[in-house]
Amino acid sequence: MRLFLASYATVEFYEEIKRDMHPFFDAKWVEPKNLHLTWLFLGEHPSASPFIDLLRPLQSLPRLPMALQGFGTFGHPAPSHFFLKTSQKVAQIIHEKIASMVGVNPENPFRAHVTLARIKRFHSYGFRHIEKPWMSESLGRVEAPIYLIESRLTPSGPIYIPIEEF
Repeated sequence: MRLFLASYATVEFYEEIKRDMHPFFDAKWVEPKNLHLTWLFLGEHPSASPFIDLLRPLQSLPRLPMALQGFGTFGHPAPSHFFLKTSQKVAQIIHEKIASMVGVNPENPFRAHVTLARIKRFHSYGFRHIEKPWMSESLGRVEAPIYLIESRLTPSGPIYIPIEEF
C-alpha cells in the first residue's frame, strides 16, 4: 500500500484560477475532490494497521481550519508544480508532531501547500503580477481532520482511499 497522511482542502475560485493561469503555463490540474495538504508521505507498506495505532493520539490534537492564500511554485530550473500556500508555522508544528509519532525524520524541509497543478509546459512567471478581485480573498482552507490515505496510481490519475480519520 502506498500511504500518506493528509488533510483535504477546499479551494474557492478554482475555475477562475485555472482560467487566469492558462496564459502562464499548460498543466494537469488536480481534481477538486483530491485537493489536499500532505502532512507526511509514508511510502509503500504491507499494511496501514501499525500507523493507525501510532497515530491515535492525533485525535486529541486541537486543530482549526487553515486559510489558503498566495501562490507558489516548486521546481528548478522551470516550475513543475503550482500551489497555494498556508500558514507555515502552524503546519510545521503539526508536521513535526506527526513525524515524531511515526518515528520518521523527513529528508526534505516541510513546506505547507496544496498542489493545484502539475505544470507540463511553463511560459512565464507573469501570474505573480496579475491582480484579480478574487486574489485579495482567502482562496480556500485546509480542513481539520487528518486522514491516513492509500494512494493508488492509475493511468487516468491517482485514486485516494481514506483509511482512517484522526
